[in-house]
Amino acid sequence: MFELLRRTATHPSDAKLAQAVGNGDGEAMAELYRRHGALIYRFTLRMSQNAAIAEEITHEVFLALLRQSERFDPQRAALSTWLCSIARRQLWKHFERNERFVSIESFDEPFDMPSAEPDPAEWLTRKEAIAAVREGVDHLSLPLKEVIILCELEEMTYEQAAQILAIPLGTVRSRLSRAKARLALLLAGVPACAEKEKSTL
Repeated sequence: MFELLRRTATHPSDAKLAQAVGNGDGEAMAELYRRHGALIYRFTLRMSQNAAIAEEITHEVFLALLRQSERFDPQRAALSTWLCSIARRQLWKHFERNERFVSIESFDEPFDMPSAEPDPAEWLTRKEAIAAVREGVDHLSLPLKEVIILCELEEMTYEQAAQILAIPLGTVRSRLSRAKARLALLLAGVPACAEKEKSTL
């Protein structure tokens, strides 16, 4: 079927390829992995900070696509969004198995954060700034970390993030605002204990 798709379209859509996967087309699966495998791996690696976990979950995500391709509805979400939502569920199952539980509700409450002065980018070189941001993201709580990874690092829309995280659009905005404010404090050198997240690791 993949050969037919290539003859009828120079760049077959994800929906067509997913349909082909459902019919057992291995080349269609390989093409979807080439298109979206790196995204799933980056997201799971940034969240878990563990290459072995990222590789395992990426593998599980594409196995889920192979077994459940009929569940993908292109009218509801892009395939990349659907795959990321599967990866996210697998990640949280892993965190729960390893008792890395974080209460989500507390991160959606209104909050006031002081402005971070001076702007860290003014005194860090570009290379140092990038390294500092990555380290700061790693210190965010899981609910804040995943939203900033999706919206800022992967440059997804708020709508896509809301679908992946299964939360309202307004909650995505509030968590992202909170994540940016918390990250600014971390980059400004505010001690972590001053805004320590309520979590059990």
